[in-house]
Amino acid sequence: MLCCVNILPVPLQMCMGMCLHQDITEDAKKAKLQSSKIEQDLFEQARSEINVFKILILGAAESGKSTLIKQIKIIHSHGFSKQELISFKVHPAVLDNLLTSMKFVLRGMGMLRINLANKKNKIHARSILSCSQCMGDDQELLPFVAHAFCALWADLGVRAAASRGYEFELNDSALYFFENMSRIIAPNYVPTERDVLRVRVRTCGIIETQFQVNDVIFRLYDVGGQRSERRKWLRCFDCIQAVLFIVAMSSYDMSLPEEPTVILFLNKTDLFQKKILHSGRHLRLYISSFKGADADVDAAAHHITAMFSACNSRADQPVFHHYTTATDTANVRVVFQMIMDQIFRQNLAAAQLL
Repeated sequence: MLCCVNILPVPLQMCMGMCLHQDITEDAKKAKLQSSKIEQDLFEQARSEINVFKILILGAAESGKSTLIKQIKIIHSHGFSKQELISFKVHPAVLDNLLTSMKFVLRGMGMLRINLANKKNKIHARSILSCSQCMGDDQELLPFVAHAFCALWADLGVRAAASRGYEFELNDSALYFFENMSRIIAPNYVPTERDVLRVRVRTCGIIETQFQVNDVIFRLYDVGGQRSERRKWLRCFDCIQAVLFIVAMSSYDMSLPEEPTVILFLNKTDLFQKKILHSGRHLRLYISSFKGADADVDAAAHHITAMFSACNSRADQPVFHHYTTATDTANVRVVFQMIMDQIFRQNLAAAQLL
């Protein structure tokens, strides 16, 4: 094109050159404006993130991560509205947990070779095992399911199997729902916050929970603990200030070891205490390095803590541990306040070094 310009008369060359220069100038102005806008957007985003703490919550499945998130909502986000509580029944989370737990117990009876004390309950057992949906179109528990629940829980054989649930991996909340069955199966039942804390709903994907304490905004990222969900963890590590690694202490007799990171929650201390004291499943039978007494809960807890601490190869970055019971609101309130104080102190120390 420039070759063609050179053969034009000089006045035309000057005119065309001015036009080309004007086009280039306009494009440069547009590019500069666009660049300024991007820089301003980045500055505004960075300024808005100054008082934001991002916390990633990790841990194996059934360690209590989602229960902890629910407690944070109760403590710092005004809890659950009545509509939200009702949704835990309608979905149906609570009633579905009750049905699933009863199925587990009935199958566990076969493993443990425990028979029904009342042979007439066989028909109820079959109806529960074949039941895929426990609620009718009116969002109330089907009458035959409610009758079967009551008859089976009154059976001494079912109760004997449920008390040995740790032998067939019965979920932690099963006994709670069984013991509160009469209230749960009643017409117009509305779940309580305690029911919601106990309910088990598998976490799929990544769930973000945000709350504010004074001028600081906390963002908690709860990711699924199942192996199929773990490939999604990596994307959450960007700009994370702290990682909470949740461990169920009561799972010491189960396989699937995990390594702690930064902040360690040793959860389910209530179940851990009961198992150490009353189940006969002593820690030394599963962890040979433990040399303490069989019924010494503190020694057992400290030994598990030391095992996780030994995994930390950096002496300059200690693992902070806390003993927790995620279903205990008061306990979680105190522990999480300690975590926030710790984060504040670390952030202040880092600011003084800058």
